[in-house]
Parts: sequence; structure tokens; C-alpha cells
Amino acid sequence: MTAASAKALIAAIAYGFFLTQSANAASCGNFKSIAQAEIGSQVAALRRFEHEASDRLKGLDSRPFDYLRDEAKKVAAIIGEPGALAREEELKFCRNWTQPIRKICAEAALLLVDILDKHVADPKADFDKPKYAEAIGECEKLMDLKPMASAIRGTD
Repeated sequence: MTAASAKALIAAIAYGFFLTQSANAASCGNFKSIAQAEIGSQVAALRRFEHEASDRLKGLDSRPFDYLRDEAKKVAAIIGEPGALAREEELKFCRNWTQPIRKICAEAALLLVDILDKHVADPKADFDKPKYAEAIGECEKLMDLKPMASAIRGTD
């Protein structure tokens, strides 16, 4: 190998390294806005199902809990898609710490599914309202949403 080809090889490796680093930095830098765009409509749907369940508890909505549970399961599966969660997990290597928005919202979605499942079995079901309120509140905060008052959270 000549000196010129060795220099070209080293330059190509360095160039590739810096391109990779800048791509990772960009992913770290705008992660929050990307996550908000990717799961924003699903989080809105969760809030809608929670609102309907809250109204159902107050006798204002006629949709059965099993319908709300099944729809919430679909949304929870989209938010908690394993590949997306794995990509989010890779961001823990970012220089600036990023919160796992998708993971936090997926956990809140699963709590809502569990609550709705309990209401399918017993319309007067008992569940940990503060735990759910905290989980969904953290999701809403990360999504830049105002917390919602609901009977499911014990705030309505």
C-alpha cells in the first residue's frame, strides 16, 4: 500500500466516523420533537379513551369498557412497538440525557388498559388512581400536553 492510498483510507475512515457522529448527534438533539410527532396521535387517542371511560363511570357515555379496553390495547401496541423502543433505548448513549418518551407513554398506556380491563370485570373496580395519574401525567408533560382531569385519575 502506498502512502497516498493509506492517507486516502484514513481520510475515508475519519470522514465516515464524523458523519456517523453528526447523525447520532442530530438524533439526540431533536429526539423529543421526533417522538412527539411519532406518537402524538396515539397519546391523544389514549386521552380520548380515558375521557370516555371517565364519562362512562359518571353515566355519561354508553361505550362499553371492553370496547374502550380493546381500542386502548391497539394504541398501546403502537406506542410500545418493540423496534421503536429499542431505537429509543440507544439514545441513552447521547451526550445530553434524553427521557424515554415512548417507553414512559407505553407504560401509561398499559396501565390504562389494565384499568379498563378491571372495569370490564367489575364496573366499580378498584385500582391505583395515583399511580396511573402519575404515569399518564409524566407522558403528558413530555408530550407538552396539559394534564386532563378525569375520574380515572381521581381528579374529576
